[in-house]
Amino acid sequence: MSQTMSQALAELSEALQQTSRLSVDEALALAELIPVLHQAVGAPEDLTPETTEPTAEPSVLTAEPAESFREDPRFALALASIAESAAHHALRTQIYAAHLLEATSAHTLTVDELNAQQAGTIDFTRPAERTGQRATFTGTSALLSSWLHIEHHEALRRVASANHVFAQFDYQHQQYPAQFPLLTQRFNDPTLPPAEALSVARRLGALEPVREEFDAPTTSTVRGADGQLLEAMLDHELGEADPATRRKGINAVIKSAKEQQSEEQPEAQEGIFRRGLRHGLVRYELALRPTRAELFESGIAQSDNPRSDAGQAAREAFTDNNSDPADAANPTNASDASDASDASDATTEHPDFVTDEEAAASEATDTAPITPAARRLNGLMSLLELNSKLLQRLLDATLHGAQEDAQATAGSQELKVPVIKPQVVVTISLAELEGRADTFGITSHGFKLSATDLRQTLAKARIIPIVLGGKGEILDIGRAQRKHPNYMRLGVAVRDRGCLVPGCTMDPERCNIHHVWFWSEGGVTAVYWSAMLCDTHHHDVHAGLIKVIPNDGVPQVILPAFMDPTQTPVRNQYHFAATT
Repeated sequence: MSQTMSQALAELSEALQQTSRLSVDEALALAELIPVLHQAVGAPEDLTPETTEPTAEPSVLTAEPAESFREDPRFALALASIAESAAHHALRTQIYAAHLLEATSAHTLTVDELNAQQAGTIDFTRPAERTGQRATFTGTSALLSSWLHIEHHEALRRVASANHVFAQFDYQHQQYPAQFPLLTQRFNDPTLPPAEALSVARRLGALEPVREEFDAPTTSTVRGADGQLLEAMLDHELGEADPATRRKGINAVIKSAKEQQSEEQPEAQEGIFRRGLRHGLVRYELALRPTRAELFESGIAQSDNPRSDAGQAAREAFTDNNSDPADAANPTNASDASDASDASDATTEHPDFVTDEEAAASEATDTAPITPAARRLNGLMSLLELNSKLLQRLLDATLHGAQEDAQATAGSQELKVPVIKPQVVVTISLAELEGRADTFGITSHGFKLSATDLRQTLAKARIIPIVLGGKGEILDIGRAQRKHPNYMRLGVAVRDRGCLVPGCTMDPERCNIHHVWFWSEGGVTAVYWSAMLCDTHHHDVHAGLIKVIPNDGVPQVILPAFMDPTQTPVRNQYHFAATT
């Protein structure tokens, strides 16, 4: 280091230590030294991406003529330590800047002030000019995003972080203390890395209840299961020296709090979340409470049933058909019968800018195979499309003053609406009813219910008591009819919960009710003599590969000898293992 540079740095350090307050120009000049330092100690300009060989010109930043300081590993190690410390201070400054932008309402600056700032001609000796009209930016995050050219969500995160560890503001712009005072101390401690404290503050902030518009900001309120303040628990975990142990402890506290909150306020976590584009597909995440999840599962399973119209439609490639299929059969207003006839004679329909050859080539393109997941999606999309068409037709009829016609249209068969009837079936044991168990019932698709879920379900449901092994309802109609009525099917479904064969995962909506005592051999239609089997295993039973025995009204299966040499009667336990 030259004597001039050493002397300048020493004088600068001494001046900073003796100065209690900096002017605006001095503070900004010091901040600008950071990129200058990076240019000085960064990669040499005479190294290009194509080669790592230096040019013949000697570097001006060399400790000795024969060796650059960049080749000294001790310098690299020292620089890494200094850079890490600089990054910590830069992060604190970054969040503090977001706080100052919000505290000073910088988004209300006039256009002239913003232009002067951009041009670097600001006169800090005069007061800032604020617009008395509509501000250029709607808020601090909008200003940050536009001014720094950063993504909007990152700008929102910085402002939220400033609220966590610097100060909060109410709707009248009154300043309140930071939301997390313990984490604020860790964030501002120069001996500790601030990023981890800030990350914990962000995760904790997501657990805090959403503040209403006119409510005053408060400090941390979320508590753990033992009543201890969650911020204090996380602050204790942050005191762990080992990074891996510290991270594990923090994750455990956050996970426990999320599980507790999901039990107390499941509606706060419920919804449809778009997770972005991946492999050419837009990903969505669906979060449902157990009771809603049971309804959703029931509806999806019914819409995918190959024995129903909805299931057959789901097995065809879904097309976004915005036109009502009934319009072609009953043309009105804009189209008449002759137009419909002409349309039916047309071989292809496509925009004018698409040639017949291009349209034919497009139709000839092989479509992707219809997977089970695609079938469920097709069923859901078809129901959404049909629902929109039905509502539109009802609206059109109502606007024309024909209420009766609207009802007739809604009940017509022209739309061919695939009817499904989702239902929630909850099985509760005697111990659960008497409060002797930790659980509160389980649905037919294996979702465990919380006490809140059960209370809400019982309050809204049409209660159908099913006493397994009792005789409260007619569960035997002998040979009066072969097909099992709905109430009897429900009883079998509650008992078996799906296909009876071990390892089979078929939902109850997709299963058949099998006569354990074959109907062709004089069997009767009764729950005692019935079992739930999927199509494949139902065929296996009638083919003699699998045998079903009643076993006192709780049917079991005997697998083929090559699968079970002991020929022990068994039941499928898959459906009794809760999914959540």
